[in-house]
Amino acid sequence: MTNEKAPLILIADDDNSIRSLLKLAIQSKGYQVEEAANGEECLAKYARCQPNIVLLDAVMPVMDGFTCCQRLRSLTSGMQIPILMLTFLDDCESIDQAFQAGATDYLTKPIHWAVLFQRVQRLLSASEALINADAIAIQLGQQQNWEKLVREIIQQLSNFDNSWDIIPTIISKIREFFQVERIVFYQKANQQIVESVASDRPSVKDFPFGKLDLQYHPGQVLAIDNLDRAELSSDAIASLRQANVRSLLIAPIFTQKQLWGLLCAHRCNSDRTWEKLEIERFSDLANLLSLAI
Repeated sequence: MTNEKAPLILIADDDNSIRSLLKLAIQSKGYQVEEAANGEECLAKYARCQPNIVLLDAVMPVMDGFTCCQRLRSLTSGMQIPILMLTFLDDCESIDQAFQAGATDYLTKPIHWAVLFQRVQRLLSASEALINADAIAIQLGQQQNWEKLVREIIQQLSNFDNSWDIIPTIISKIREFFQVERIVFYQKANQQIVESVASDRPSVKDFPFGKLDLQYHPGQVLAIDNLDRAELSSDAIASLRQANVRSLLIAPIFTQKQLWGLLCAHRCNSDRTWEKLEIERFSDLANLLSLAI
């Protein structure tokens, strides 16, 4: 039985017998396999299955492998996918054409099975390393942006006698960092609301935060990925829906064990799965702002 977590290989070849041999041989190594009989079918299968590597014949009806390879490379998700061309064409012109179309590697038929498996494994390993490197680079960039945000907030809070004067600037920076449509800073006692809102979204300055039937606890962020699946009262869901909220974070701010206010992030355009690190950082920002009040 093929492991569902094993790499998925998409085979595109118009020769049924070769495609069947490739499928059986590749599955025997524990890989998952999807098949396509031409370039157009390959593009459709790629969009649906998002394979880890594509084995692509050069000469096929409807759409040849060279054109298909170019089309795959034009896709955002296909820019880094390994593409191994398998073909009977072994002339220099065809090989050059394959690499110009974006092929990662080139192997001629008849297939030497040991060489094929070595190439597939090497390409998969290189792709995985590239993906991991990209992920590390993204994480590093996010960490650098986070540290910059915290430094800026601390500096701005320390340079203003009245912290409320700088709050609008701070929450705008928070909204940019979290890439949400709305950030709200709410003070319970005075029912005061400061917000940063995307231009295509309504203000919530009249939103009844004080009447929202939610339970808050010190140090605990309320994270809701999808409002329709949230375990909230019908009144709370109706109020949030009226404010165009699809997913949200609410970090309560307590002073002397009393609820002072809230820091809220609203995603309006779509649901959002909040990562643990995002929730922790949002809580840290609420704590940081609490030092200035």
